[in-house]
Amino acid sequence: MANGKSLAKADANIKKNRLLVTIAGNVDVKSLEKLYTDIRFCVADLKEGFEVISDISQCNLIYITGMPVYKKIIDFLIANKVGAIVRIIKNNNVSFRQVVNFSEKIHCYRTVYADSKEEAERKLEQLVRRDGLRFQLNTIELRYEHNNQVGTGTMVDVSVSGCAVENPSLPLAEGDDIVITCNFDQQDTFPSEFRMKARVVRSNEHLFAAHFSELDEEGRAQLYKRLAFEVSRIPFFL
Repeated sequence: MANGKSLAKADANIKKNRLLVTIAGNVDVKSLEKLYTDIRFCVADLKEGFEVISDISQCNLIYITGMPVYKKIIDFLIANKVGAIVRIIKNNNVSFRQVVNFSEKIHCYRTVYADSKEEAERKLEQLVRRDGLRFQLNTIELRYEHNNQVGTGTMVDVSVSGCAVENPSLPLAEGDDIVITCNFDQQDTFPSEFRMKARVVRSNEHLFAAHFSELDEEGRAQLYKRLAFEVSRIPFFL
């Protein structure tokens, strides 16, 4: 954007149940705070599971003091049950490197990138809708049971549909039926333990992925709320 002018706006496409966010130029705290307010109004008109296309391809710079506001926006979207987020980027600009570094630092959800609106639309259709938002909580240890044996591993990402587990102690094969138990710390508002039947859909020596096979709507809702709470607790340090 010429002369470093900033643009930060949000629009709701109610027909597609989609939030369109555009950030361009050099973006400061004031612009992001206004964007946060606009997003809150837009999300009020959308249904649970709404999608987000965030276009930062014309963004030159997000001032570092604005990054906590950026996290506040992410936390708000997650708390309001966003279905998927795709970012339109250019690999050679500063803002792209900022956002990538930021996402890696807070580890809140698996990022999907596109280089055009058309590709973003295609990825929403082909890739993301199957599972919705996939959270990244790389410090969560879990255990799993198979044929009366118990294994442990680290959950590297999870959605209400399934999860991926690194460094499994008990080898598994594709098609194995397992029971996964995931424990969080005690909270008055959210369950601290989730026990879920699952089927292994991919497996190798270092990782397996499993699909939750019998998680009902209430269980999915409770799991999402707990995951949203967990990522909201992740601090961001300038």
